[in-house]
Amino acid sequence: MRKSLALALVVSTLAGLAACGGSSGSLKDQSRAAMPTKDAVAMGSPKASSIARQQGGSGIQQDSIARDDAAGTPSPWFGATVFFAANVNVGAAWVLDLIQAITQLEPTRCDATSCTWGPGSGPFDYNAFELVVTKNGDAFDYVLSAQPKSQPTGAFIPYLSGSATPGAQPHHGSGNFTIDFDAAARLDHPHGDVGKLAMTYTNVGPLQINATFTGVKDTDHSNTLNNVVYAYTNDATGGGDMALAVHNTTSDARFSLHSRWKNDGEGRGDVNGSGHDASSGNPYNVSVSECWATAPFNVVFFTSTAKSFVITGLAGPDSGDQAQCAYPTAAPVTTQAP
Repeated sequence: MRKSLALALVVSTLAGLAACGGSSGSLKDQSRAAMPTKDAVAMGSPKASSIARQQGGSGIQQDSIARDDAAGTPSPWFGATVFFAANVNVGAAWVLDLIQAITQLEPTRCDATSCTWGPGSGPFDYNAFELVVTKNGDAFDYVLSAQPKSQPTGAFIPYLSGSATPGAQPHHGSGNFTIDFDAAARLDHPHGDVGKLAMTYTNVGPLQINATFTGVKDTDHSNTLNNVVYAYTNDATGGGDMALAVHNTTSDARFSLHSRWKNDGEGRGDVNGSGHDASSGNPYNVSVSECWATAPFNVVFFTSTAKSFVITGLAGPDSGDQAQCAYPTAAPVTTQAP
């Protein structure tokens, strides 16, 4: 859904644009500068911090989460931290790439307070699209909507809305956006995504992000839905702090992870999990702490309140020395997902 809608919108916008003239150009340029870019609101990870420190670059990769928490082995909760950070970045990047691509083109029309791109579509697009950006005080509000071509007289369906308040530098400031996948599912040829993603951010100073996914599919458990909340703060020295909580609204299982890491990638993950074990049906309520060293990010300390009852990823014997942790004490997540 994400990639196809993005591509279709870019194609349709190219097909349907006409230049604005006169004094409206300043509003067009202000709108462009106000919009955030994916790089400006990208959530960091221990691996990204380590790469940036060692090579002067940045990057996030999605690691598999293998379960072996013995000291000296690759840290599973380091891998989980990278994985969850990448999920948020991927969810936001396609939208921000799309908005940036559209606003770099000439709008179809402008007036004193708003500019509109579209409506329009290419010959191979299933839907027609429209983007409207409106000046609202210091902020720029925007709405992306689409109309199924199978219903050419029907209303345009809004599925993305947001607001950006610019800072002193282009693409920096504060704002929010919401993607309604349920609304997008009403368009022609949807791809099966459900639920909503709502994000707020500020990148004036250290980046801060709060994101909430509601009613999204649990890819590990078929026919179940999750609510997920994220909170991320970038450390001015190059590290980061990410807290997330997951609620499977079908099974009522809950999971949370609080990860903190330094600019060299070493860090700590504190985990809570509750629910019923899939194999035995027994209820569980488990707390875990794990610390990892710098690259290659091996475990230096692991402890779990479940020692012998095997719960995948949440149980096992203590290992390593907590004195080697970059963060000496646990700090579990206190917020729960709805």
